[in-house]
Amino acid sequence: MNSLKKVATLLTVTAMASTLVACGPGASSSNANANTETVSKDLGDEKIELKLWDGAGLKAMDDALIKAFEAKYPNITVKATYDPDNVSAQNGPRVISASETPDVARITDMGSAVRGKHVVDLEEYAKLYDWNIPDSQTVNYRLTDSGELGSGDLYAVPDGFTMTGIFWNKKIAKQLGITEAPKTVAEFEADLQKAKDAGVQPMMASSKDAGIIHLIDGLIINENGVDAVRAWTQQRDGATIDTDGTAKAAQYIADWASKGYFPDGVNALDSSTALARFTKGEGLFFPAGNWYTSSVSEALGEDAGFIAVPPKTEGEGAGGALDGATPFGIPTNAKHKNAAAAFLNFLTTDEARQIAIDNGYAPLGEGEAKSDDPVMQSVLDTYAAFIKGGNTATHISNSTAGIQANALIPAIQELVDGSLKPADFGAEIQAKYADELGK
Repeated sequence: MNSLKKVATLLTVTAMASTLVACGPGASSSNANANTETVSKDLGDEKIELKLWDGAGLKAMDDALIKAFEAKYPNITVKATYDPDNVSAQNGPRVISASETPDVARITDMGSAVRGKHVVDLEEYAKLYDWNIPDSQTVNYRLTDSGELGSGDLYAVPDGFTMTGIFWNKKIAKQLGITEAPKTVAEFEADLQKAKDAGVQPMMASSKDAGIIHLIDGLIINENGVDAVRAWTQQRDGATIDTDGTAKAAQYIADWASKGYFPDGVNALDSSTALARFTKGEGLFFPAGNWYTSSVSEALGEDAGFIAVPPKTEGEGAGGALDGATPFGIPTNAKHKNAAAAFLNFLTTDEARQIAIDNGYAPLGEGEAKSDDPVMQSVLDTYAAFIKGGNTATHISNSTAGIQANALIPAIQELVDGSLKPADFGAEIQAKYADELGK
């Protein structure tokens, strides 16, 4: 509980900072200083200072990871530097393309980093260390030889994951006669109506910023299929979100707004206000992400839980957004590549997995994931189902740098107030997406 509380505020900022922003690698970049080092686990006995760069929101977890890593490698000292989260995405391409780079760095724009040859292909290290990481956890960090995201060689290893879903108040549910979480979207709608009929706020949500986006993430994946959504977020040629599936997802949002399931004035509510109201006991459901786990747990304890956006049919893998807290890679100009790879390998261990959990993140890899915090455990259970089903894509707001502010937020607000027809939602988002990519 205490370790989760330490990062409650920072996790929200970190989740936003993890967006893969489409910006260039920097004109002054040079790989002339690239150090060739034969791939090996043998790090010798000489003292090594490993330089690490990340966003400031990850400092608490990085400190814990570094301490544990240094204990395993007493000849290695890790010196970490951090940029404020609101500029780390902008600064990342310059950091990894400089003549003198960190050895381990947050990769904020995977496409340009790989295409500019500013980050090391990790396939040899993956074979050397026998990494067995689920595809659903690495799909955003793989590129083909032609520079296409989503498959091919691995270029980064995430230290943990943010994910979207729905918090629910079990105490309110019990008072309404609801004894278990909804397993389908129809059951979810029935629970919303039951709350409405009883004079209880069905869903606490925000639409001034990203709140309802976290709900439509799962709906769009469930209606379109994860492969289609991944193709779109990965900017594949011909990919579109203007589909019947997206129209159906948008129809849910419009219907729920017209039935009064969202709070009054939802378009003027921001996420922090919605969180405060939910943690004070207002609302049966609260769509959000695991970065709010500590706040929800502190306020509601065992009375709260976390679920995925329910699928259309019981037993189908529920969809949701999943993205790395920090995707760590090795810049081409790094001086200590083998030592950096040893740090990435450490991220795959049970010790590092538990550090991620203790800091409020879902862990890398498969296997048992336990927390003494009941809300965090429900997050981990939902996460395990996500990984098993493989029905996850990156946040749709990560598809381009400006899609959230310029398209998603205004379009969702128009769905909520009735000025945009659900059938036109996908076309509006796709138009802004195409404009931004110049397609």
